[in-house]
Amino acid sequence: MTTHVTEPAREAVSHDSSGSTGSAGSTGSSRVVRSARAAWIGLGTVALLAVLVFWLFEALPFQDLPAHAGLIAMRHRFTGLSGEFESRFFVLAPHIGPYSLFRFLGEVFVRVIGPVGAVRALATLPVIATPLALLHARRRLHGDRSPTYGFLGITLSFGFMTLMGFASYLLGVAVMLFGLVMWLELLAAADDDAPDLRKREVLMAVFAPIIFVAHGHAFALFLLCAGVSALCTGPSRARIMRFRTLVPALGLASWVAWIERGATTPAGSVPVVPPLMPVFHSPAAKFELLVTPTLMTRSGIDFLVGVAFWVFAIACTFYSVRALGRQSGREMTAGGGSARHSRALYACAGALFVLFLALPHAIGWFGFVDGRLLPLVLMLALLGMRREALPRPLEVAADIGAPVSAATMAMVALVASYFFQHEARGYREVLAHVPAHATLLNLPLEPNSDVFTGHPFIHYDKLALADRPVVVSDVWFHQGSALYPTPANPALRLPASYSESDLKFIDWPAYHLEDWEFVLIRTRPTASQPYTPNDLSLEDHVGGWWLFKRVPPS
Repeated sequence: MTTHVTEPAREAVSHDSSGSTGSAGSTGSSRVVRSARAAWIGLGTVALLAVLVFWLFEALPFQDLPAHAGLIAMRHRFTGLSGEFESRFFVLAPHIGPYSLFRFLGEVFVRVIGPVGAVRALATLPVIATPLALLHARRRLHGDRSPTYGFLGITLSFGFMTLMGFASYLLGVAVMLFGLVMWLELLAAADDDAPDLRKREVLMAVFAPIIFVAHGHAFALFLLCAGVSALCTGPSRARIMRFRTLVPALGLASWVAWIERGATTPAGSVPVVPPLMPVFHSPAAKFELLVTPTLMTRSGIDFLVGVAFWVFAIACTFYSVRALGRQSGREMTAGGGSARHSRALYACAGALFVLFLALPHAIGWFGFVDGRLLPLVLMLALLGMRREALPRPLEVAADIGAPVSAATMAMVALVASYFFQHEARGYREVLAHVPAHATLLNLPLEPNSDVFTGHPFIHYDKLALADRPVVVSDVWFHQGSALYPTPANPALRLPASYSESDLKFIDWPAYHLEDWEFVLIRTRPTASQPYTPNDLSLEDHVGGWWLFKRVPPS
């Protein structure tokens, strides 16, 4: 198998060769080396800024992270005496499945840096893993050793899913990209009957189950990409035979699906089977989702970055696909499979975009189903880029635009997080009034932020759960959390209209307030005291946080 040399690599070789013939060539070669070193130093600096977003500030604007902190703490407490209180209301029943990697890492981190530190670390992992996955993919598939794709990975690490706290899925996507690279190399090895084919098969069979335990949705997308990439250059027996490497992962997924079927529930718990009704968006709403891969704040800056990203990706796709279409079959197999990899990557990106158009926006409790595909569409399209086919302006855009966009997104997230602290002020002081072994009903009337585009305040009640055993009103009851309710859990008696993320108003008569000792209401910081029934008295109020205590009947 021959080694593919990219256009930048050829330029570097040319500089090196000319450097041996004179001082001018030596000077040019030194300049190239210094430029490359500066680019990698810049990537490290921007990566550090990106990581600091999750560690510099006390209040987290990432929607699900406070909930994860509370659930990590609760699962950890179940091994100790403090779990006795919570075991009256919850059953802990962990088993291997699509969220196992996330739970395992959370348990490791909580032992060292506590539950809030654990979610900070978990949110940091995708910001590190995604650029590494893109750098690894570009180098393995195309021989490209430039830092450009590290910058692109950082840019796409700050989007609406980051804001929603979907760290598990984002980490799963990074793991899936590593697996997809292994799969594409396996297909190329099968085409060429490479001597290391059997070794690659074994490695793929071992790695595929890791994609599944990282995230089920990412695993399903991997299977789709595996099928598309195997068939896009024409079905062959050598390629079809490679699907046997996925049998262990498919067997594990089937077994988990069997034990997770609706009629199954852990001993001592109450079956909770939420309706999995699909919710579709209009074409206009679908179109608006296109900017979400970089959308976090209301500044408009990240919106413009998203638009520029799509324009760049579409332009690169046009020139690259046109160049691929002009290549013969023999040219496709030359160069270590780089052209074959590009064709497969573009086929996968196209298939995922079609799937994005067809999927609903939500299926029961599983939300943002379609929007999850968009960052991956961009990643695959950009990974397939044929740099030698791009006109000079696009090459300059790649070299300059990638680091500028990454630095812009990191700085926007840092500045927005700084202003968010004033918006979130008071939650710690108010939650401190909730004692251990209490029950807390969370009613966020105004969960949205004026700084960020999401609703980051819907799970702040779980931060009390992170510090001490408390029963809160909204816990995810499924394999991902490994927690299930007992008959005594008051959350089972919440009205059907209860939704932390979309609570239009509070229908007080529908709530069994006798189940709850405390009620937490979130409003805008400038709002007046919300209406409450007479059996609730104000315990504390700071900023937009109102804590009420139930008054026992006389």
